Amino acid sequence: MQPIYYDIAVIGGGASGLAAAIEAKQCGGCDCRVAVIEKNTRLGKKILATGNGRCNLGNINENHSEHYSGSCIDLVEYLFSIFAGSEAFFKSLGVICRSDSGRLYPYSNHAASVLDALRFQLHELNIDTFTENSVLSIRQNKNFWEIKTNINTFIAKIIIAAPGGKAAPSMGTDGNFYKILRNIGHSYVPVSPALCPVYTEQSLLKNLKGIRVAGKVSLYNKKNKLINSNEGEVQFTEKSLSGICIFNLAAFINEDDMYIQIDLLPHLTESEINDLLWSLYAQRSSWKIEDMLSGVFQKKMCPALFNASRIFTSLNEPVYTLTPYDINQLGKTIKAWHFPIIQLAEWNQAQATSGGIPRNEIQSTLESSVCSNLYFAGEILDLVGECGGYNLAWAWCSGVCAARNAVNSLKEGEMCD
Repeated sequence: MQPIYYDIAVIGGGASGLAAAIEAKQCGGCDCRVAVIEKNTRLGKKILATGNGRCNLGNINENHSEHYSGSCIDLVEYLFSIFAGSEAFFKSLGVICRSDSGRLYPYSNHAASVLDALRFQLHELNIDTFTENSVLSIRQNKNFWEIKTNINTFIAKIIIAAPGGKAAPSMGTDGNFYKILRNIGHSYVPVSPALCPVYTEQSLLKNLKGIRVAGKVSLYNKKNKLINSNEGEVQFTEKSLSGICIFNLAAFINEDDMYIQIDLLPHLTESEINDLLWSLYAQRSSWKIEDMLSGVFQKKMCPALFNASRIFTSLNEPVYTLTPYDINQLGKTIKAWHFPIIQLAEWNQAQATSGGIPRNEIQSTLESSVCSNLYFAGEILDLVGECGGYNLAWAWCSGVCAARNAVNSLKEGEMCD
């Protein structure tokens, strides 16, 4: 089969790839030939699953670097300063957004509206799309790139690589492209699941399955250094800690022997918690110990809290049998409940990828420093955002910026004919 020729080939038909293709065609003009190469049977499969099917497509604070982590973090505020923002990007496609606690959603509240707008724009701009094309290799030959898939061979002047990471493999992101990039001289920061549950010791979670509790969660390394913290609702499962605040910590878990502390009453100091416990002690002295914290926490939490506090008095005993040491230890646990991290959840439970192409191998234009005329966008880069639309915002932003710079490179070389 004869090779198919393009000015710009976008590898990956996800969020960043679709944004890149649209921007490349709009900037390059009608004579600039653009193609999207996608391994799945359809484009934008992962977009449909975001925001529980509502598509949390951005955030009003998406241009603030404190919501991201990774070696490429210095690019966040710079690139967002030259990108109009997720809301403006979708307004240009006819999608009206609404804000819910800072999170941006399509006004229809339906992810299909977002994907349809992107697909219709591809069609309107006459951008060629090739689905069910798994990239096997890319190779640079003088001023051209050769892209081999399981079906076709493409020749392109410029590649924009937007293949995603390794999270949610059922959506087609299996991490295979890291190997392809390594074959042409790139390295990558070791990847791990991000925005996912965190496994801890099952003995600490006994009888807690299904309980949700508000609090502040903090991540520490083995030297007891605070790495990151977040507030929100913690969900206990049989094997793990879950919930958005836990997901946001997961991107920072990159060492052995790290642990999470949960502050169950972040609005109170440890001294104030002790005062509360002594007040309950006085009011409920004849109650069973298992009922002492009723009204503060769910009853099912009491055995776990007393166990973590190393208070082994029978919970059927009256509250007055507790000692000052017991009260003090219970207060410490409520303020800093300790959970050692065993591992992150599997890739199929992750919403994003931590790690990827490092900052020292890309320029601020998102062009590779290793190979010319190769640009990157989206999750393939070593950058991950918190829950709340930040990762999709980065996808649109990096896709648009990579495309603009790719087209500028074409025009400078008078390659668009």
